[in-house]
Amino acid sequence: ITAGRNNVPVFSEVNTVDSNIARLTKIGVYLNAGRETAVASTKAFTSQVVVLGLVALWFAQNRNAVETSVKREKMVSALQRIGPLAGTVLNLREKMHEVATSMVHATSLFVLGKGLGESVAFEGALKIKEVTEIHAEGFPGGALKHGPFALIDNGTPIILLVLDEYSSLMLVAAREVKARHARTGVITNKASLISAADADDVVVIPSADHMAALLAVIPLQLLAYELAVLR
Repeated sequence: ITAGRNNVPVFSEVNTVDSNIARLTKIGVYLNAGRETAVASTKAFTSQVVVLGLVALWFAQNRNAVETSVKREKMVSALQRIGPLAGTVLNLREKMHEVATSMVHATSLFVLGKGLGESVAFEGALKIKEVTEIHAEGFPGGALKHGPFALIDNGTPIILLVLDEYSSLMLVAAREVKARHARTGVITNKASLISAADADDVVVIPSADHMAALLAVIPLQLLAYELAVLR
């Protein structure tokens, strides 16, 4: 409201047609993701990320940014494949049930990510916190020794997103928390880098270039659901 009064352009992304936000903004996009039947937003979150990616592509294309043309092509390719790949990741439900069973009695849980995976770590921890009432926190991978490390007890669940260019760094973090006897789970699209000694549970997702981090949020959403059911 304040932005509109000061003639600041406001763009909205909403899922509900004719919502308050939609009526208060002059330009925006409807997600058309369907009704969210739970308090915890899942498909609306992933849809928002995809739409923001499309908006970014629109700006880059209309500015004719030649230096980003290769990145744009990769982004378009990733967006075209994200639907089928997301369907593949949904088939991990049984695996996430196994992971949830090993963490069901935890009182605290940490999710670590770096780069694009950092935001997904925050989102995943929020979903777990919302529906399971477990104390869950997301942290940047580089902040391991400035918070989570001091709170790790024997068996504390730590989930790490080992994705793309930050795989090596996050793998080091996984080994460090494993050495502290944490219950370590890894979500990765770089399965060849990870040995059985690096983590108790390894969840493999497909590679999707710029959209790999978005695919990583789905196992975390499934984990939140399975934990809530078990508890």
